[in-house]
Amino acid sequence: MLSQNKQFKKRAYWLRFSITLLLTSIVAGVGGILLHDLLELVEGMIFGHGESTGAQPVTTLQFTIILLAGSISAFIWFVLQDKNRQIISIKSQLKAADDGDRPILWIHLIHIFLQVASVGAGSPIGKEGAPRELGALGAGRISDRMALTLKDRRLAIVCGASAGLAAVYQVPIASIFFAFETLGLGLSFLNLISVSGTVILASFIAGTVIPDTPLYQSGQVVLDAKTCGLAVLLAILITPLAQLFRHLTQKAQASKVTTKSILWKLPLTFLLLACFSLYFPEILGNGGALAQAVFDGTGVWYALACVVIKAVLVLLTLKNGAYGGTLTPSFSIGAVLGFLIAVLCQVVFPELSLISAMLIGSSVFLTITMNAPLTAVGLVVSFTGQSFTALPILLLAVIVAFATKTIIEHIERNYYVNSYRSQTRRNRR
Repeated sequence: MLSQNKQFKKRAYWLRFSITLLLTSIVAGVGGILLHDLLELVEGMIFGHGESTGAQPVTTLQFTIILLAGSISAFIWFVLQDKNRQIISIKSQLKAADDGDRPILWIHLIHIFLQVASVGAGSPIGKEGAPRELGALGAGRISDRMALTLKDRRLAIVCGASAGLAAVYQVPIASIFFAFETLGLGLSFLNLISVSGTVILASFIAGTVIPDTPLYQSGQVVLDAKTCGLAVLLAILITPLAQLFRHLTQKAQASKVTTKSILWKLPLTFLLLACFSLYFPEILGNGGALAQAVFDGTGVWYALACVVIKAVLVLLTLKNGAYGGTLTPSFSIGAVLGFLIAVLCQVVFPELSLISAMLIGSSVFLTITMNAPLTAVGLVVSFTGQSFTALPILLLAVIVAFATKTIIEHIERNYYVNSYRSQTRRNRR
């Protein structure tokens, strides 16, 4: 009798777990649609076009709206985090104990939709944080209702975050890799089935509205010996820059302004953004306009100016109080860096493919900033509609990038260790 009772409870629990994943997929899929439509609505109202359209000159009215968006965003984020309230990241939720770090529903919903509206109004950071957070928020709430264990609750949150990414960008394969590489989910049959099922279902639901066509119009990666050599060179040269950008973004987010100073620092950042956008409209938004501009063909000095301004504004925006991701900004920055280096290489090898260089650059930059090589390759392939022939080149690039990253980190560790030992010896004297 006791054995039958245990089996009944076990079956009932697994039913609740399955229902949790099903509902999480629905939340992530429908949420992806809502966030996608909100971004299209805001961009259409302010700029008259969506992110799939190239950048257009900024008018006086649009300049004013960008400033207003910065001020409104600053005020709302200040209110949301006032009086000991806080916005809890996905990774903090995954590390939480049973009663700790439970997001407040209304705060996080406003925070999520504000991120997308801010990007639609010109904020230079990525939109991908919002759908991930919405999926994770839904998974956590549903898990609590279903009385799941802490371990399975964490699994559901990972599934929800990955499903949100898959839904809004229509990238199910890359999102599966994302769960294991970026969110640190352990590899097991249960975890793989749970993530895959949730991600694919959420992507299917969102796909009823969100098109699965490539985000960017570009050519194909060329598969030949010279492109292989270019992949190795780009990986070695771009990796240190990507590591620096990752370090600076992490530092900016760790010291993000949440006090009253956000009320003037974030609007001032948007003022700077608006001023630069008068001359470089490609810097507006999550990076899509900049990436498409370089794919379509742009001047070397113009591209160099855009990438420097874009990178600096991303860091300032994150530091001065805004929330968002760095996925699409990293994609565009990597593409521009690949383009600039390839232009120099064409002096010696004029037949090198610039398109291949841009896509390799994006793969390398994403690999380092996300610390996720397979996710990076999956995103680049999905974003640009690459065929399977691109995989050898892109995989070679990310392998060399990871090796370069490891060597740099080893050198840095040895430098700090030797410096510490030298300082210790001097103190003893």
